[in-house]
Amino acid sequence: MLACFLLTSGLAMAHGDHPKTLKQETDPKAFKILKEKSINPKTGLPNTLDPDLFRGKAKRAYQIAKEIPDVLVQMPCLCECEAFGHENLLDCFIDRHGAG
Repeated sequence: MLACFLLTSGLAMAHGDHPKTLKQETDPKAFKILKEKSINPKTGLPNTLDPDLFRGKAKRAYQIAKEIPDVLVQMPCLCECEAFGHENLLDCFIDRHGAG
């Protein structure tokens, strides 16, 4: 399942299967605030965006991210998004970043 997720999320980022109205937060301070506001009190992890906001491969990637946040929070992101304040792969799915 993890391999499927990595492939799907990579393809979603490459193809940009997302609505143009969602914003990707590029300011690290603003992202930190966004992340803090999205914390799920039951898990202590940030919630991902709703997969239904996307289509195609991006929708599948966000669905998988929603299902396995505890795994993604342990994985580094490979798209060099640390400049945006991301600390792990789960952070890419808090905003539009995971869709490209």
